[in-house]
Amino acid sequence: MSRSERVYRLLLLVYPREFTRHYGEPMVQSFGDLCREEKRRGRASGLMKLWLRTVLDLAATAFVERRHAGHGHAEMEDVVSNYKLAGVGVALLLAPLYFVCASLLKYDLGIGFLFDPMEAFLSHDGRRYVFNLVSSVLFLGGVVLAVVLNIYSMARLNLGHEEGALVGTVRVEIKVANLAVAALSILVLVVLAGYVFLENFAPRF
Repeated sequence: MSRSERVYRLLLLVYPREFTRHYGEPMVQSFGDLCREEKRRGRASGLMKLWLRTVLDLAATAFVERRHAGHGHAEMEDVVSNYKLAGVGVALLLAPLYFVCASLLKYDLGIGFLFDPMEAFLSHDGRRYVFNLVSSVLFLGGVVLAVVLNIYSMARLNLGHEEGALVGTVRVEIKVANLAVAALSILVLVVLAGYVFLENFAPRF
């Protein structure tokens, strides 16, 4: 199994357990076939677009499936599900968090033990091009997905009609693990957005 397939299998934890049990393996196989096809064509942009579509599709369909599966589930199942979402959020944060910590240590404190191996690996022009192309989309997309999933685990939006008007109510239940992951995700997102802005739009002096 390729690294992309292993990451994709981990991301499937955002779906309800029953959905993953029935559809998980075919989804992993289908995703793996698409990855191998893009690699065979040698198109880094194609693989990046595939991951972008996949992350957006996961966010949308997991929301719908969890909304449908939420009816009739026991409270313990909800607790386990929330911890799973927190775990998925942490997994999505590992790569961008490593990059942020390595960059801050290197350029603010002059400590390069995390950044130097990455810089050596990216010294090849081809690798650096692919990294710059893919990292901003995957890092930002993964962090945004971590935020959305963990905020969703704490908040429920209900819409209904009342006296001819559309009325919406939001119920928020604080869950420590999901709140911590969401807060960390937002912090990493702010840092990454600032990095992307400075690298691409800030004036050079």
